[in-house]
Amino acid sequence: MSEKTKLIRTVYLYLFSLVGLVLIIISGVRFIDMGLKAWVFTEAESYVSYDYGPYEPYYDKEGKVVEKITEEEKIEAHNKQVKQRRSADAANALAQLFVGLPLYLYHWRMAAKKKEEES
Repeated sequence: MSEKTKLIRTVYLYLFSLVGLVLIIISGVRFIDMGLKAWVFTEAESYVSYDYGPYEPYYDKEGKVVEKITEEEKIEAHNKQVKQRRSADAANALAQLFVGLPLYLYHWRMAAKKKEEES
């Protein structure tokens, strides 16, 4: 094997090890962020409503007055959105971990094996 081929293979192994490690770090940061928002900084995703005074009535397509959404319904909808966002974030972080961990471990072991063979 020529020196150029060895260099390319070494760069490839370390580069993909780095990519895997970056994915692991990003997913870890996202999990920590989710945990901090859920248990430490619980107000980070809280619902805030401002009352600006009387509103115009809501009309549907047929011109009938539609009742306004109550504050409890707004809070419930917000909590549902927060739960959906957390689930999506957790799924994304797990996917990154499931891709990054094998990618890192495989390429790092190959690089270590290659280095051991050379010495």
